[in-house]
Amino acid sequence: LRRAALTQVVAVATAEPHPSMVLSASLDKTVAVWDPRASSGAGAKPASTVALPERALCLDLRWPHALVGTAAAAAGAQLIDLRYAPAEAKPLKLHQSVSRFPPRSVALFPGGEGFCAGSHDGRVAVHFHSSSAGGAAGAAAAAPKAKAPWGEDFSFKCHRQGADKDRIYGVGALSFFPAKPHLLATAGSDGECHLWDLKRRHKTAHLLKASTAGSGAPVALPAIAFSRGGDMLAYARSDDWSGGAAAYEATRGAGHANDVRILLLDPSGWEKREAG
Repeated sequence: LRRAALTQVVAVATAEPHPSMVLSASLDKTVAVWDPRASSGAGAKPASTVALPERALCLDLRWPHALVGTAAAAAGAQLIDLRYAPAEAKPLKLHQSVSRFPPRSVALFPGGEGFCAGSHDGRVAVHFHSSSAGGAAGAAAAAPKAKAPWGEDFSFKCHRQGADKDRIYGVGALSFFPAKPHLLATAGSDGECHLWDLKRRHKTAHLLKASTAGSGAPVALPAIAFSRGGDMLAYARSDDWSGGAAAYEATRGAGHANDVRILLLDPSGWEKREAG
């Protein structure tokens, strides 16, 4: 797909039940659906494309739905049901606490209960779909809200540093822990990764501490992903442009190299924290 006619791809995801499907969300206001078995070489074309109201910034995929965060706060998150052709993007209303800015990251609940959206100002909003929709995200845009198993929609603050928590960083990535889908990992521009219990609404574990460049500024975590068994966490460290050109040049000048690493996990400590 690299040499195909892609325009500034922002995110790529694969669906677990359908490993032949790849989605790319782009700044050209489209989501492309690819079949790697048929798409290769310079002339490769997507199997289908979905139009968006604005540029795509983030993407998550859990068959049969894809969720895209767009560059306009008014457009918010766009939901795509991949079972239908042609597929269409439908808007989902974001919690008021994160609706002032375009979403920085999005994640669909593994069981289809709803979705989460991370913001530029150190917040995560948790949204539940109506129980009358039978857990199907596709009906969420039109269905009325109903009380979810863990309560109503809510948001929480995260990735804030300093004695007064006045240094606020964006939430660049979200990932649900596969063994317990009420546990959500957040990664931020502060270079840290935390695990949150959404059911009990508290922080369960501090997974990664910040790594700093020679300038002393933290190196952001723009991407994280759990292994299928939940015993490993893959993460990327790189400049995420949140500090602009000056921060990028300082990070590069300090000799920091973009990298992807694997963290081995021991969830036994989380069990104690949950029980406590």
